[in-house]
This record gives sequence, structure tokens and C-alpha cells, in this order.
Amino acid sequence: MVYGWKSKDAARLALRLLGAAAVLVALCVPRASLAQDEGRDRDRDRDRVTRIEPGTVIVVRTTEGIDSDRRDNEIYRGIVDQEVRGEDGRLAILRGSPVELIVRTEPDNDLIIDLESVTSNGERYAIRTEPNRAEAPRDDSLVGAIVGAVRGEEVRGHRVHIPRGSILTFRLDRPLYMGVVDRGIDRDGRHYHDWYRHPDGPGKR
Repeated sequence: MVYGWKSKDAARLALRLLGAAAVLVALCVPRASLAQDEGRDRDRDRDRVTRIEPGTVIVVRTTEGIDSDRRDNEIYRGIVDQEVRGEDGRLAILRGSPVELIVRTEPDNDLIIDLESVTSNGERYAIRTEPNRAEAPRDDSLVGAIVGAVRGEEVRGHRVHIPRGSILTFRLDRPLYMGVVDRGIDRDGRHYHDWYRHPDGPGKR
């Protein structure tokens, strides 16, 4: 009888110990998961690219047709066709990231399609400007040099004509910085980057 009682008592004690261990594990798992999430957030912040360097090649696929015989600061849309990595091999721009394109004027007065901005992981990369100086002249120097386009496209000249779905390859001449705010103006369902002409605010003419 004594032997049987000791066996039952030992079994109860073992069950209690197992229950306590299970509770302890349940309490520790959320904290460990939270610590892992915080660690991933720190790694993501540390690995985030804050500047895309000159010389970086960005391949863009247009998502709308472009047909312009003048510079009117209208924004055209495209997406990044190939992922872009920085000099250290880190992923800088995801494939499919939205791109803004704009028609600029070259020194010889020819028109040319240019890269205006790229948005990747929710961050907009563009040229830094001086938003508080309305009297400052707009910097019209090219952001990216065209280094590749499909034959038949007019990417420069007296007219810019580029069909939807065209592939354009740009090599950055100037750095793009993370976090540059889009101060563009919407008119008649289109987006324009001529804020510098309207110092009193968007929509002012």
C-alpha cells in the first residue's frame, strides 16, 4: 500500500512540475517573439538605403504613353523593371516600385525624358531642393542620363514620344535622397511638378 501511495504521489508531483514548466514556456514565448520582431525592425532600419548614389542604373518600364512637344512639367508614370542594389550589395529599390518621369529641356533646347523620383518601401527618393525659397530658380539639370531605350522611341529631340510598356534605362548623374516630399500640383486629373511657379500654394496660377 505504501509503495502504491508513493507512486501516485510522485505522479502528481510530476504533473505539477510539467504544468509549471508549460506556463513558464507560454510566458516566455511572447517576449521572445517580441524581441525577435524588435530585432528585425532594428535590422531593417539599419539596412535601409537613405541615398541612391550617382552611377546607379535604374531600368524603368513605362505604364502610360508619353507624347509631348513642350516642357510643361507633367508627371508620367512607370515602374522599376529590375531590382536595384547599392554599391555594398544591399537591396536599394524593389522591382515594381513606382517611378515618376518628366520631360526636361537640355541646354540645346532639345526635350528629353528624365527620371524625377522613385518610391520604394514607402519611401520617396528624389533630388533635394530648397522649398522655402520661392525665388530660387528651379534646377533643371538632368537626374539620370538615358543609356538605353527601345528602337523607335523618341526619348529626346523636338518631341518626346514613348509608347506605354517601353523599357528605358537611366544612369543616375545625381544622388536621390530618401524622404523628399512630393510638392506637386494636381490639375485636370494630371500631376505636375511646377510648384515653384505657384509660391502661394498648390493650384495657384
